[in-house]
Amino acid sequence: MLLIAFLFLAMQAGPQANTAFEQGNQLFTAGKLPEALAAYDQAAAAEPKRAEVQLARCRTLAGLRRFDEGIAACDRAIQLKPISAEAFRDRGHYKLNLGRIDDAQRDLEHSERLNPNDRGTYYHLGLAHYFKGEFRQSAEQFDGCARNSKEKIDVMECDAWLYPALFRAGQKAEAQKLLDGIASDPNITGHPAWYLDRLLLFKGAKTEDQVGANLNAEGALSLESVGYSIGLWHLLNGREAKAREYYQKVLSGDMPFAWGYRATEADMKRLTSNRQ
Repeated sequence: MLLIAFLFLAMQAGPQANTAFEQGNQLFTAGKLPEALAAYDQAAAAEPKRAEVQLARCRTLAGLRRFDEGIAACDRAIQLKPISAEAFRDRGHYKLNLGRIDDAQRDLEHSERLNPNDRGTYYHLGLAHYFKGEFRQSAEQFDGCARNSKEKIDVMECDAWLYPALFRAGQKAEAQKLLDGIASDPNITGHPAWYLDRLLLFKGAKTEDQVGANLNAEGALSLESVGYSIGLWHLLNGREAKAREYYQKVLSGDMPFAWGYRATEADMKRLTSNRQ
């Protein structure tokens, strides 16, 4: 009887896990992250050795800004499926959020070996090199990011980092060629528009005041992104004092996991040691 009961429960676990997993996916897509996590936890309890469930938990926990727990879930996903390029990419992503740059880079490079055509891996490897001041390598990665992007918004997001990486690597002609192809686009709105504004600012198609109008549009998030763009613009045009002014604003925010914050943090360290 005990054996029959065990087999019955085992047979039920699979369907229950599938149902909970699908519910979690729907909730995650809808932006209901706490509810999605509860569904994924239910799926994980039913099938603790299912790698995709642990990866979903990893992403959801990171979305809730519980990065350490998210990384632990990615650890579990990798233990269960060591050839998962996605799990290595996402774990590297969240380590970057925490400022664990070298550790993140190792994960992302392993992800690249497993899947050399993943746009997200290129993007985050580009950030890792950029934060470390390795601008030539960063530009190579962001170029790969753009080449592997399918949507215009995704290409523009890569270009927003590719331009300063090229400029700072001394590849001024390539950087200018990129800017020459940038134009205003009313179809790009929301957060992606902040990246477009960065490029338009460098091109001279927008003013500091126009870009700065979004500085406090969404609290700390816009402060980190827009503030870094304007500070960087001043820095690369030789106005270090103004750059520091904006960088101090960015560092006063409460989103240290944002890319603008991490880039500002890295630039301030270079300024302190007189390396731009």
